[in-house]
Amino acid sequence: MAMSADETDNDEDWDPIKDMELDKRTQYIDLIKHFLWMDVIDPDGDKEDASVDPVAASTEAVPSQDSQTPAKKGKKRSSAKRGATKSGNMGISAAASIAERGQKKLMAIQEGKEARKNADDHVPDTKKIETEREMRKRLSEGVDKKMENIWGFQLVGSLENPHETYTRTAPMTDDEIESAVKDIREIKLLLFCRLLLAQASILPAALRSNSVEEFLNDADIVDSDLRDLGLKLEDPSLQQIRDACADFARGDDAEEEAEDLSDESDTDDEDGDTFADMVADNDRYAHLHTDNWLAEKLFPDELKPRKDKTKSSSQKIRVTLCGKSVWNHASEKAMSRDGWLQFSIIAKDCDLKHAIQLCRNWAEFSDLNLLTHWQYFPASNWASWGTNRLIQQLQELEFFPYFIDLDAQQYSRHLQVGGRSKIRRQHDIVEGRNIIVGHMKRSNPVTRRFLQYLTMRTGEVLVLVRDGKTGRVITAPRDKHLWTYRRKHGVGRASKNEWDNVLEVGPDYFDMTDSLREWRFGFQDYYDVFIWSFVPDESPMDMYNVVITELRMAWRLTHPRDSYLHMEPLLRTLTREKDTMRTRKIAPGEDVESIWDHVMSEQVQFRLFNIQKDKITSRTTDELGDSPYMFYNKANVVEDEILFPDEAGSNKKMVPFREIRNGISRIETPNHPSSVRQLEKSWALARDGKDPAAAFEETLDSDEGSIWALSKIWQTAFGQFLQETLSVQQRMLLSRTGLDTVSPAQLLADRLEDADFMEIMERDRSFGFKEAFHQGDLEPGSNEKYSQVQDKLGAMLKLAHTGSTDWVFLLVEILDWLQIRADYDDYAQDPAAPWPHPFIVQDLVQAFVMVAMFFPESNVTTNVTAFLKSDECESFRNSLLFNPQERCKSLPDRRSRTSYRYRDKKFWDEWNKIAEGPGYFTDIFPLEWSLNIRPTIAKLYRAGIIAGAYCQNDPQIVPGVAVAATETHRPDELDLFICYEDKYKNFPQIFPPSFIGPDKWTTLLPHAQAFASKHHGARFALLRLWSAPHFYPLMVGLQNRQGNSFVDSVGRSWEWKFVPKDMPGSEFSIHHTISTRLGLLKEQFGDRVYSRADLILVMGEDVADLLKHCVAVTFAVQTKPWLREVDLWKSFINVELEFLQQLDPYWLD
Repeated sequence: MAMSADETDNDEDWDPIKDMELDKRTQYIDLIKHFLWMDVIDPDGDKEDASVDPVAASTEAVPSQDSQTPAKKGKKRSSAKRGATKSGNMGISAAASIAERGQKKLMAIQEGKEARKNADDHVPDTKKIETEREMRKRLSEGVDKKMENIWGFQLVGSLENPHETYTRTAPMTDDEIESAVKDIREIKLLLFCRLLLAQASILPAALRSNSVEEFLNDADIVDSDLRDLGLKLEDPSLQQIRDACADFARGDDAEEEAEDLSDESDTDDEDGDTFADMVADNDRYAHLHTDNWLAEKLFPDELKPRKDKTKSSSQKIRVTLCGKSVWNHASEKAMSRDGWLQFSIIAKDCDLKHAIQLCRNWAEFSDLNLLTHWQYFPASNWASWGTNRLIQQLQELEFFPYFIDLDAQQYSRHLQVGGRSKIRRQHDIVEGRNIIVGHMKRSNPVTRRFLQYLTMRTGEVLVLVRDGKTGRVITAPRDKHLWTYRRKHGVGRASKNEWDNVLEVGPDYFDMTDSLREWRFGFQDYYDVFIWSFVPDESPMDMYNVVITELRMAWRLTHPRDSYLHMEPLLRTLTREKDTMRTRKIAPGEDVESIWDHVMSEQVQFRLFNIQKDKITSRTTDELGDSPYMFYNKANVVEDEILFPDEAGSNKKMVPFREIRNGISRIETPNHPSSVRQLEKSWALARDGKDPAAAFEETLDSDEGSIWALSKIWQTAFGQFLQETLSVQQRMLLSRTGLDTVSPAQLLADRLEDADFMEIMERDRSFGFKEAFHQGDLEPGSNEKYSQVQDKLGAMLKLAHTGSTDWVFLLVEILDWLQIRADYDDYAQDPAAPWPHPFIVQDLVQAFVMVAMFFPESNVTTNVTAFLKSDECESFRNSLLFNPQERCKSLPDRRSRTSYRYRDKKFWDEWNKIAEGPGYFTDIFPLEWSLNIRPTIAKLYRAGIIAGAYCQNDPQIVPGVAVAATETHRPDELDLFICYEDKYKNFPQIFPPSFIGPDKWTTLLPHAQAFASKHHGARFALLRLWSAPHFYPLMVGLQNRQGNSFVDSVGRSWEWKFVPKDMPGSEFSIHHTISTRLGLLKEQFGDRVYSRADLILVMGEDVADLLKHCVAVTFAVQTKPWLREVDLWKSFINVELEFLQQLDPYWLD
């Protein structure tokens, strides 16, 4: 066929390459319009029309049932309300084998990265962008949920998880759809504008265009820019979608500067930490910290970069792109639930685990979590979040696990062969511990309580807590308990081989679990919490029950319904459609039943399930009264008043979690307290501008304020004494006692260079011990009396001496009489040896000032008695301390010291009835008893007298049980007693050959009477060593602590750090300690000093003689190791025989 001339000319003008480029440009423009739901021709030739019925016109294919539902889901649903999967089947994924998950996966981690797909040649495709019709159909019909990653115990038909929405999202109402589509159309435009802002090459065109059409028709925009823009619109990042949704919410209003909640909480956290506390915490867990948090805290200006907020705030303006006014910066505020609803609709294939990272703070995340649990979002891929009922309970109470391994029983084994046969002994043993790792809100009262409760259950669970902001490890168990997977194998006896700890919680473990996690936060306002079982190969439900129970206690739930109290503000604004079970927001002015109203209604019944291995039991709320310990009760209230005293007088919403601090905890660190005080002085000087090295050297110039410092009263008096005219005898005394060479002050550097390690350690720790002792003294009024005495003694020691120095010579004579020197350079390594040590003078002066108060008639005590006569001491001088006749009429309000060995067996009758009752004793323990012993134990725990025992809470392992009982002298007062019956005979009582019972101890009064008959005018003193109602100031060796351990009314294991008075034969411990110490000076004391348990009788021919002996005895018992003190309020000094004879027998025992 012949062609015309015109056709020939047109064919010559046609350029196929140029036409192809024009097609691509049109394709890019169509994709942009398609994304923005503008009128475009779809590939099938139909014009998109939003007015058409979206349901009738939609061609979206609903995913098939087979592709969305796992094979076993039907079986799980049918039994969901009555049971759980077997504990051994619980793991990270229902489809994963045991070798591919949990801690097995940690051990299998290998280096390697997946190759990323190259998107350079990818062409944007409109089919990947959902049309308005398709979205309307999806929202109106619902879609099948993606169930592939769901695992564990499923509870269907509950308030949060109705049958109707178990496998498919609930359809939205027509009003919701219309509102959502309208908003999303606007959000798409905002997202488009935000992408324009980020693409500098096309930004000028966007700024000069008045509409999207004008922008797309701009010939200056090159095709590659349109292609890049199309690629971003085809698959926008979650962050870009979130920013667009937030832009829509803030509208045209200027956004105030977002507050940095994390920084505020950090300030609040650290402000309560003293320098000593921070150094101690850093040293204790130095091997576990992942960041140098202490240096950043102490030197923030030097190590932390300053934030330039002025620059960022000055650039926040609104710009107009394609006729749309937008902010040039993303919103930093938390997004509302409406914004998250829009986000979930637009990012329909997004996994919630990825969306979590977009939350700005904990409050936003918490709301997102709860809304997801109540199925507010019509997202198919958010179903796996919290569908495991066990995990959902933790999430609802704001503990969010991200690594779980509850399969310890599955991979543990104990294989041993051989023995008496011909086969040689061989063993292959693997032990594992269940572990849950998750996040909790930082500096939150509930978090603090929960973590504190867990640290008090060392016999059941172990816990390590890291600060998500600083990397600081706040608490951790002892190093030997950090393992979670260990093994031993070889030839011979297994007991002779060491364990190989394959996995230990620490920095490497942190990194491995972090690499496996499926979600993470975009903020730092959280604690990283590692919880693992103490008992290896334990059922997972045993550990889980401890965790969930303590979490309920932390929230102070008194009834199952209380689990929803913290959700009230949210649930009051939500309702649920009766026909579809769709959860939606209540419109303003709408009169419908809220979810909160439904939850609190009588038609909702609660049932509690108890899962133990393959057995499941349940009880209704009406049966809760049978066990008052399942929820928060009065015993928890009185215990919390001790553990968290700040909560009573403050409504602070930000309280950091810290370990319990006391005198004991401060000395259980590598650095001695005296070294820490020196570091604090140098740090203060360095902060003031001094060179750090020079500042440290300056702190070594003087020993003032150190453990070697001499009291002012002694320095001034001894200096005056040396300036006086001394006789030859006096000079010889000074020489024999070493006082002629003692320097009143030395350089601290010289002290530290010459000091023995044990010298510093024992002297330092004595101050911490005494602080703990008196915090653990629970006798009413005792601490107030002790503090008053210590204040006056401290004031006297700080006085400058005036007047006669006779008392100085008396002390020199006492040293010579006792054959002790004041200039010892060496230190006795034997803990029981009272000397030599370099603190002789300090101890002797202390003893003199204590005793001298009771000898006003002596000329030697003038300085002390003159101070007591001052106005400053008027109330002290008029107290019963100096009126023994009245003081002795009232017996101390405390329990007796009788130990378990000597207590009448009938005393335990009430406890025996409970122990022999049905079930475990913690379920039937009398609440009245708990109300007494739990606050008592809490006080002893806070003081450091007891600590959580790393012993399984089993009577075969822990011999004691805490009970409450009364005694005949206090019939109306319950008190704490420990029953050490040891039914299984695992802790035989072995006493030394020298053991003698109280019935064979010397009786003191006859000795006083005999002495008085020989010495007319004899004077006496009864010196009682201080002890608390429940313990003696004697240390319990590490090897003996398990034998003195006990469990309390809620099954927690405890160990005593100091000798409990209930310990079988404890009376002999204090009796032996005192008699042994006094026996060292038997030659000097002769027949003038006798002891019985913690009571010492001192006798003197006259006042001067009694003063001398009292000072010497007080010095002898109070010196090294500096743990014992004379209790002046329970002592009677400088009294006559008639006074002793009329005393109640209690005072002489």
